[in-house]
Amino acid sequence: MTVKEFLIINHTHTDFGFTDYPDTLLRHHNAIIDDALNLVEEEQDRPEDSRFRWTCEVSYITANWFRQASDKQKDRFRDLYKKGLLGVGAMPVHWTPLISPANAIRSLKNLHLLKSEGIDAKVAIQCDVNGLGWFWTDLLLDMGVDSFLMASNPHRGMRFNDMQRVFNWQAPSGRDLFTLHGWHYSVGVNTFFFGDNDIERTQTTIDRVLGELDKRGQYPYPVALMPITNQAAPDNGFPTRGVSDFIERWNAEGRTPKLRYATIEQAMDGVRKAVAASGEKPPTYRGDWSDFWVDGVGSTAYETVLARSAERLLPVTDLLAAFAQTGDDRLLDKAADEIQLYDEHTWGAFCSVTHPDSPFTRIQLNWKTGRAHNGFALAQEAVRKEAQKRAREVVDGKIEGDFRLRRIDRVGDKVAKPGDKPLNGLPLIPEEQSYYVLNPSSVARSVRWPVVHDHAGSSPQTLLDAYVTDRFLPGMTVRNSDQPSASHIIAVDLPPFGEAVVKPVPVKPAKNIAMGESWIENADYRLEVDVRDGSIKSLVEKASGRECASPTQPLGQLVYETLEKAGLERYGTFGGGYDWSHMETVVWPKHTAYARRTADQVKVRGTRQTSMGIEITLDLAWYHGDKATITYRLPHDGPGVEVESVIHKQSIETPESFYMSFGAPGEKARISLDVGDRIIDPVKEQVLYSCEAWIAVQGFAAVETDAGALVVASPDIPVVQPFGIQTGNAGSGREGDAASLAFWVLNNHWDVNFAASQTGRIPARFRLLPQPKFDAPAARAFAETTGTPPVIVRAYESATKSANPLVKVDAPVELGARVRKGWNEGLVLTLVNHSDKAVDAKVSLPQHGIASAKLVDPIEQPKGDVPLSGGVASVTVPAGSASFVHLTLS
Repeated sequence: MTVKEFLIINHTHTDFGFTDYPDTLLRHHNAIIDDALNLVEEEQDRPEDSRFRWTCEVSYITANWFRQASDKQKDRFRDLYKKGLLGVGAMPVHWTPLISPANAIRSLKNLHLLKSEGIDAKVAIQCDVNGLGWFWTDLLLDMGVDSFLMASNPHRGMRFNDMQRVFNWQAPSGRDLFTLHGWHYSVGVNTFFFGDNDIERTQTTIDRVLGELDKRGQYPYPVALMPITNQAAPDNGFPTRGVSDFIERWNAEGRTPKLRYATIEQAMDGVRKAVAASGEKPPTYRGDWSDFWVDGVGSTAYETVLARSAERLLPVTDLLAAFAQTGDDRLLDKAADEIQLYDEHTWGAFCSVTHPDSPFTRIQLNWKTGRAHNGFALAQEAVRKEAQKRAREVVDGKIEGDFRLRRIDRVGDKVAKPGDKPLNGLPLIPEEQSYYVLNPSSVARSVRWPVVHDHAGSSPQTLLDAYVTDRFLPGMTVRNSDQPSASHIIAVDLPPFGEAVVKPVPVKPAKNIAMGESWIENADYRLEVDVRDGSIKSLVEKASGRECASPTQPLGQLVYETLEKAGLERYGTFGGGYDWSHMETVVWPKHTAYARRTADQVKVRGTRQTSMGIEITLDLAWYHGDKATITYRLPHDGPGVEVESVIHKQSIETPESFYMSFGAPGEKARISLDVGDRIIDPVKEQVLYSCEAWIAVQGFAAVETDAGALVVASPDIPVVQPFGIQTGNAGSGREGDAASLAFWVLNNHWDVNFAASQTGRIPARFRLLPQPKFDAPAARAFAETTGTPPVIVRAYESATKSANPLVKVDAPVELGARVRKGWNEGLVLTLVNHSDKAVDAKVSLPQHGIASAKLVDPIEQPKGDVPLSGGVASVTVPAGSASFVHLTLS
């Protein structure tokens, strides 16, 4: 056998739920670490190879322990850590691809705390899930993390026989992260039976598995990492007792491979040295490690919509808090924590499908969906508070929230009319009021927003009035009487990070508007719907005459999917009949047959013109009871086509899905996906053995052919299947080359953890931008400005003020930028270079000036000074990288 030594790491897999109630488990994990400290101390006198060592898997749990531990306990931990008897993983939690780059940086506060306690985690661990967003590679390297362990689960994931390989994962910056794609974390107890004290059984299994590994020739190194968890509870379990005795007996008998206890740091270092000693450089893979498991987020599709909306508000609030004189990001921190726990990989109980009505299941599902609900509410509250602070510094006089009146739009018992000013002379009519408007994005935008009702302190009290509208999110209009103005809109052109105070403007009569029974038309496009399935039959770009709809790849087609053989139930979606002692049996079926159908009934509800655009609405229905509405809108003053769909979902527990497909005409399809600060071509830029069938996007997906390109910004739905629906191909890889993007709106395919069914109205919005050829900067700007709302605060009678940027970044090419309040003082500007060459940028704060500028890492540890002259900081952003610049305001 090639492998001569196993480096054994003892840890527990961290689930926020699954085995018990999530809040209970946070306390339970504190007890696990306490028990580990005791066991490490008890066994310190054993021989070096068998001396017990423990690895704390994720930094969220370790930081939580430090927050509540006594000084004595902290001293014990630090002492054992320095002796090499405790290991600490750097990754905050085990992530789904929902986590955004901005929120990922916020999650590093756990690592920041550990560093302040003298713990310098060097290895990141991602367990169970089957991938990690590409942007994490640069973040981890910036934090001083030098290696990464992926311990993926073959259940609905990567094949066991593809695991156990070493490679360098090349980050977007071009730097390499040493990576071990190891076995699943439970392999030590489930497959090799460590802890059962049956030494012959373990030897037999090792000989079989390593023999097969040698045949495949994929692991040519003498040292391998072996994870061991608790036999009774691989997830959320206590340290495994008895393994030290087993190791001593095994080694005393001269068995192979030799066994040696190690921390995660020692184990990864041992593998790295073995690789170096081989004299052969491991392969390098560049791209996104796309996760098979991300499909599960569609099992709670409504909450995923809320979480994505809240996630986009976090950088908005950060920007406001950075510039308000009394900016406070504590509430933002709470919102970010909630969303991070939604983005974490655990969705519910192990019995979530077999016993969906058990209190054990329902409580865990409610806790998980509650993270999205709470995060959404807190993000709304946080952005309102910081927006009010900033608005007060800019406007003249009162702003929304300064009045506590039940109805500000009345004079006595009569509805106020234009010109009425009974409230201390202030205008009561929203169309006559002033508004503070902020563009929170790093790209210029033309803000066009409805003039909404003035709540004047009535419910809802903690939301910006501007967000109590379906323009922000379908369903946010909470009173039938709270309809936006039909005569005026808020309209202002703002530079990146620009703010202004404006008055609403009358809605101008739209030019070249026309409509018929099944079509609408404005100055830019003519759109006709297909009354057979509710899709777009024709979309003509009038300036060029180009037809943007394909006769073979439907545009905006809503498709329902079930198993062709319904009797297979959940086993039809992933296989089944597994033997976990032979993990190579845990595989996808090579192909799964699905039945797909468009709506059985389609009815055009009608066409209409609003202050925002001209639109056509259709009602769809399926044989089994599900319904949907789709509205296609051509905006009066804005690019592209707006698609607003809502699925009216019935409770169905057999496997099912809904897709919204967007096809493009032409041949030679090429797909581009925004995976977070990076756009990938999934054919060329995925780590080997990644999920090819479906991939999570942050902002948009695009398809380009020889006939043009189509950008689809997706604020609500993160999972897309490239080249058409691929659900049946997960076990065989992506198939076909259709010029189509199938957004996976919802599903209930899982047999554990995820929700068995879902009900209610589930929104799914899309924004379409046809292009003559794919333009990446324009696609990013389109997704950003259509996905992230502007900040709008009612300012009553304030004088208008022209647009003025808070931050100005001058560079020869487009740079992404985000601003956040510094954790101690000042602000941190993140500059993202999407190009393959270094970019020199000039940074200024036009309204404040810069007192000092320094390069820092993601948790604000200094890395060097930034040249500063005349209030302008000069920053060179390396190719494909992000630079973090700490600025103090003068």
